[in-house]
Amino acid sequence: MARVLVGTAGHIDHGKSALVKALTGTDPDRLPEEKARGITIDLGFAHAEWGGTVFSFVDVPGHEKFVRTMVAGVAGIDVALLVVASDDSVMPQTREHLDILTLLDVSCGILVRTKADLVDEETGAVVEAELRDLVAGTFLESAPLVAVSAVTGSGLDGLRTALTTAARRSVRRNPSARPTRLWVDRSFSMKGFGPVVTGTLDSGRIRPEDRLVLFPSGEELRVRRVEVHGEERPVAEAGERTSLNLAGIESAELTRGMCLVAPGTLSPATLLTVDLTALASLDGTLEDSLSVRFHSGTADVPARLHLLGEGEDASAPLPPGSRAVAQITCREPVAVRRGDRFVLRRPSPQETIGGGRVLDTARPRVRRRNPLRAASVAVLREGDERSVATLFLSEAGPAGLDVPALAQRLGIPAEAAAGHVETLVASGSALKLSPTLAVAASASIEMATRADAFFAERRKAGVPTLFVGRRELLGKIARELPEATGEAWLATLAAAKRLVVAGDQAGPAGSAPSGVTDEAGGFAKRIEEAWRTAGFEAPRTHDLAKALGTKNQVVEGLVAHLIKGGALVRLSPDVIAHSAFLAGIEEKVAAETGRTMSVGDFRDLLGLSRKYLIPLLEYLDRKRRTRRVGDARVVE
Repeated sequence: MARVLVGTAGHIDHGKSALVKALTGTDPDRLPEEKARGITIDLGFAHAEWGGTVFSFVDVPGHEKFVRTMVAGVAGIDVALLVVASDDSVMPQTREHLDILTLLDVSCGILVRTKADLVDEETGAVVEAELRDLVAGTFLESAPLVAVSAVTGSGLDGLRTALTTAARRSVRRNPSARPTRLWVDRSFSMKGFGPVVTGTLDSGRIRPEDRLVLFPSGEELRVRRVEVHGEERPVAEAGERTSLNLAGIESAELTRGMCLVAPGTLSPATLLTVDLTALASLDGTLEDSLSVRFHSGTADVPARLHLLGEGEDASAPLPPGSRAVAQITCREPVAVRRGDRFVLRRPSPQETIGGGRVLDTARPRVRRRNPLRAASVAVLREGDERSVATLFLSEAGPAGLDVPALAQRLGIPAEAAAGHVETLVASGSALKLSPTLAVAASASIEMATRADAFFAERRKAGVPTLFVGRRELLGKIARELPEATGEAWLATLAAAKRLVVAGDQAGPAGSAPSGVTDEAGGFAKRIEEAWRTAGFEAPRTHDLAKALGTKNQVVEGLVAHLIKGGALVRLSPDVIAHSAFLAGIEEKVAAETGRTMSVGDFRDLLGLSRKYLIPLLEYLDRKRRTRRVGDARVVE
């Protein structure tokens, strides 16, 4: 059965609650104070069925002091009933409520002239003309207009027919299109059950035993029971008025404005990038750094508006009726996502000043020195999900975005985000560094350029060795990235033949296995020969450089290269020897296998001074050619 959410709107005492009661048989005014004063103070709820459709009604207060409550009530409605009393006509909250409905992008509605029994036909026609003038140029311009009396019942059948027609035109919500979210508009404790919250299920599905995260606290709660219009259900779906019995929390901790979402699908934000429209009826402009109240869903939080002008017009005031991209800093986190509608109100004097659509919940503060590019604005405003995903990946650079983070930023399920990534990879617009981490294709060019620049700088400095340790390279080209991401980039660049990776070493593309330049390769051979014949009497770097006609730095780099390659062995910070020379010593020591020898015995055997003998013995210990026992060593 089709289900449609209908919200009332209009000035105080124009008969909204009476209209809902006449249509449903349920009085939406439930509070004793509302009964005593005869005005609606809080949100009221009722439902009725006809024509194969269940109509859920949200009745909102019309008093100017309760506009914030009205905004919470109409968030997410499918059809609006803009109500005007026949004996009062268009009034201030009629206009403000229409502005709010427009800002929230409500697209379907009906005009209702109530209290038709109190005026004559001519007066009724004048009120209808005034109402038509009010809605000209809005989404209600071509809406049906029905005159009704909740007292006599006249016009109610015509209104039901109009609602049935509107229900057919309203867009059914796809529960799978966005992750599960329910904005809390009411909370109470039910005897025998415990904490209960109600709200319109904004998206997704909720079943008993589901786990949901409550924001802004971040607590994970269990759903004990699900009801829709007082009837227990195995599942509630997007667009339905839903009651949830929760476990894991006390009733006193639950309030309107909180939000329940599927785990891992949304991160509350305090800095929002938005597409903002200033109301045309504003008396004056919207100023940068203006204090505002931010309304979205049932949330109502203090915030500050930041205008993002261009060039010399940065932070220029926004005239009435103008549209611009802006940022809003909220004093507390709000559980909004890309695409959500919002309303801004001035806290004093209290009035609605504008609203629009959330474009991004994870963009850093835009500064004058680093403005938002016009091309990015166009994509954020008008681009489809795939285009926006491409933008977000491009802006993330080499760090990329993992699929769950991309899904949260797009406000869509992880499966949908993964599908977009696969399409972008197939088209060559993106690539995957790991099964879940995606980057823009342009990031690979940036990383390859960084690596090329690093190796070019080494060559410019005269460093003869082509290869460096992986960690050293990552420290230069991927310092800002997590280690795992940096390693993934090395593998990706190596696969693309943009550099060479060999074990724990990396070199520029096309590097020879020797790991040194051709000229340095000749130098290395001569240095190795010098050490081979020198024993422990290592040649001085200065002398080698002079003999080779090169710089000390080149010789030092080649010595390090020969040590890494195993041709030379560093016994201590000050003692280096050729591996072949050390092999001869090891052979001589091996002839004493089984013998326990003192340091003096080794000195006599090898003819070495203590300067070289101690580092040598420690080297032999490390290679397990000898084993130290007290002050002596056993040859093994």
